Amino acid sequence: MKKTIGLALGGGGARGAAHIGVLQVLHENGFRFNHLAGTSAGAVIGAMYAHKEDPKWVENRFIEFMESDDFHAMGTERIRSKELPDSAIGQMTKYVRDRIVLIMSQQKSFILKREKLVRAIEFLIPVNDFADLSIPLSVTATDLQNGTQVVYDQGNLIEAIVQSSSIPGFVQPTEQGEHILVDGGVIDPIPVEVSKKHVDFTIAVSITKDSLKELKMKNIYEILTRSDQITSSYLAKSKMEKADFVIKPSVGGLHWSRFDQFNILLENGRDAASVSIGELKSEINRRNSVFYCLKQKLGLTS
Repeated sequence: MKKTIGLALGGGGARGAAHIGVLQVLHENGFRFNHLAGTSAGAVIGAMYAHKEDPKWVENRFIEFMESDDFHAMGTERIRSKELPDSAIGQMTKYVRDRIVLIMSQQKSFILKREKLVRAIEFLIPVNDFADLSIPLSVTATDLQNGTQVVYDQGNLIEAIVQSSSIPGFVQPTEQGEHILVDGGVIDPIPVEVSKKHVDFTIAVSITKDSLKELKMKNIYEILTRSDQITSSYLAKSKMEKADFVIKPSVGGLHWSRFDQFNILLENGRDAASVSIGELKSEINRRNSVFYCLKQKLGLTS
């Protein structure tokens, strides 16, 4: 009996373009999935693929979105971290900018109203309900009030993805009674365990930053930001260790808002999947072998 296969797509904003490249190569090589699980950007791309099962359509739809008014209304290019020269003036500019951010953070809980994100998700995904998808999908969010994971797999698809993609501090949180719902990546950057509940074999795709720039300005803001990046990186690693197979496209240290790097990230996703495809096929064949299945029944597999 062939193993059922699931795909767990991690969060990472614009770096989600790499997911599209991975999906294209897997699809071209005959892979089809029994279940998808997505967090944040992974939830968006996962839902788009689960709707059409056509990764080329996903690419074209996303390019169309980036040329739309709905995309420009989100203002991601305005919050992108800008490179500043290592001159005295450059460092002073960064010093002032960091303090403006700190002052704003004491007075506001978000930059982007959730209605703008709703419009963006509706543009990308032309169906409203999980039942309208061709492949079963699970979407994760985080409840900031009680620190728990929320998993959606039925009902309002758009609402679930909006919550899963609500980056803390950037997108307005969703408030439902006592619950405050934000990006699923806060708790679970790659929903491997969610996927494993539905399938025999889970492929994880991580788009977590894989490099860190030198920490030059050692102020409170930079130290807190770097600490959060390191925590997220190690959490992602712990999740990947639980997957049956991992594909890790090169995303460098790109900020989540770098949609201008879409084509490069797409190709990096294709490259990572292409390099892994032979090993992936061999591993699945091994798991499907009579010998492995017998060992599994006897409890002799790890």
